[in-house]
Amino acid sequence: MPSYLWWPLLAWLLPLTGALGSRIHLWPWWVGFTLCLASALIGLGLLLRLPWRRRRTTNLWPDLWGIVPMLLPLLFLVQALRAPLINDVSTDPYHPPRLQWAEQLRTAQDLPINAAPLQAFANNPGPLYTHASSDEVLAEAEELMTELGWRVMETPGGLNAVVTSPWFGFEDDVALRVFAGPKETRVDMRSASRQGRSDLGANRARIQDFLIRLSEHLGQAYKPNLKY
Repeated sequence: MPSYLWWPLLAWLLPLTGALGSRIHLWPWWVGFTLCLASALIGLGLLLRLPWRRRRTTNLWPDLWGIVPMLLPLLFLVQALRAPLINDVSTDPYHPPRLQWAEQLRTAQDLPINAAPLQAFANNPGPLYTHASSDEVLAEAEELMTELGWRVMETPGGLNAVVTSPWFGFEDDVALRVFAGPKETRVDMRSASRQGRSDLGANRARIQDFLIRLSEHLGQAYKPNLKY
């Protein structure tokens, strides 16, 4: 293999190896992040040497391909700047659903479970209301969680689940609570990260996406606009 291909190849191999190793638990998540950072530094080096390479060759494609992995940490940085510094989101931040399964699963290496009240922020997701019975809601919610590949456990008055992210294999904890009122059934949800002070908006997006899907399954459900 020509020597000029080594650096672009390494720029691609490092993040792929880092993410795969973290996902199959060969090393902690921060090792995978460090490898991604090293890949970004290689990409930056390839970017800075482009003017020098242009004077020596017209074939710049290997260098350009080696710069592409640098976009991954930049994307993380943009998401971190746009998202609030939060890792535990609920439709009811003052009385969030209990993460009962997480109490058993979390280890000393994981973040402790946050006590109520949780931090509320602009565009905090709100609960779902439906005329379906609590049993119907729980049955549809469990089926949907299973379809999404979540590990699910039944709890009194709701469901708990564990969600594994596709890239680094991060495990997040989810709780869904169903309350049957005199006229409507209220559905509250909570999603919390086990690692990292910022979830880059993942928990909020997960709750919103799931409740939209659940609403479509139930029919005639709605979400009021709540301000916290």
